[in-house]
Amino acid sequence: MIPTVMMLAVGVGLGATLLLAGLRRRHLSEMVMTEWGTVQISALGGVKGATRRATSRLEGDLEHKQQLRQDAAMIERSLETHAFAKLGGTAIGAVLAVLGSVGLSVAFGVQVPLFLVVALAAGLALLGWWLPDSMLESEADAERARFQQSAEAWLELVAQLVTAGSDTHAALGTASAYSEQSAFVSIRNALDESSARAEPPWIGLRRLADERRLRFLDPFVAALELAGTTGAGARQAILSQVDAARSKSLHAADAKAASASEQMGAPLALIGGAFMMLMGYPPLASIMDSSVATTL
Repeated sequence: MIPTVMMLAVGVGLGATLLLAGLRRRHLSEMVMTEWGTVQISALGGVKGATRRATSRLEGDLEHKQQLRQDAAMIERSLETHAFAKLGGTAIGAVLAVLGSVGLSVAFGVQVPLFLVVALAAGLALLGWWLPDSMLESEADAERARFQQSAEAWLELVAQLVTAGSDTHAALGTASAYSEQSAFVSIRNALDESSARAEPPWIGLRRLADERRLRFLDPFVAALELAGTTGAGARQAILSQVDAARSKSLHAADAKAASASEQMGAPLALIGGAFMMLMGYPPLASIMDSSVATTL
C-alpha cells in the first residue's frame, strides 16, 4: 500500500514541478554540465510549450467570464496570472493530499485506502482551483468599495470647481489631477484616453465603469451624457448627481450606524441585567439572612 501511495505522490509531485517550471518566464533551453560535456535539455522545451498552451487555453476560457474579467481588471491583475494561480492551486492541493496520506502511513502506520487518497486529492485540487476565484472576488469587492469612496471625493471636487465657474468638462480632468490615489489615476487615464480618441468624457468614464463593474458611476455618466447630447445644463446635471451621491452616502452611513446600534442592544441589555442583579444581591441576601434568623 505504501509503495503505491508513494509512487502516486512522486507522480503528482513531478507533474506539479514540471507544470510550475514550465510556466516560469525563462529561456526554454537549459544547459547542464556532465562528465561527457554539455548537454542541452530539449525535453523541457516541449513541457513548457505544453504548459504554456494549457495556460493560454485557460486564459481564453477565463476571458469569456465577464464577472471574473471585471474583478481582475479591478485589482489590475492579468488573466494569465490568475490562470497560473488556478493551475498552481490545483497542483498544490493534490500534492498536499498525497503527501498527507504518506505522512500518516509513515509516522503513525495508518493505512489510508487508495480510493480515499484519490478522492481527497481530487477534493483539494478542486478547492485549489476554486479558491483563487473566491479570493479574487473578495479583493475586487474591497477595492471597489475604496474606489467608490475616492470617486465620491472626486465628484465633490468637480462640484466645487463647477460652482466656482470652471468649465464642466475641464473640471472633470482638473479634479482627477488633485490626487495620485488609484481611483483618481484610473479616472484621469480614462479621461485622457477619451481626449486622445476625440471622444466626449462620458465615453471614457462608461468604458471604465463597464471594465471594472463600477455601477455607482452609471447615474453620473448618464446625466453627463444627457447634458452633453441634449444641450441641457451640464453644470446643473453634475451638481444634482453630486447631491444625490452625497445623500446616498449619508443614508448608507446612517443605516450602518443604526445596524451597529441594534447589534449592541442585546449585549447592553445583558450588561444592564447583570448590573441590576449585582446591585440587588446585597439587600436580598440581608433580607434572606434576617428571615432565617427570625425563623430560628
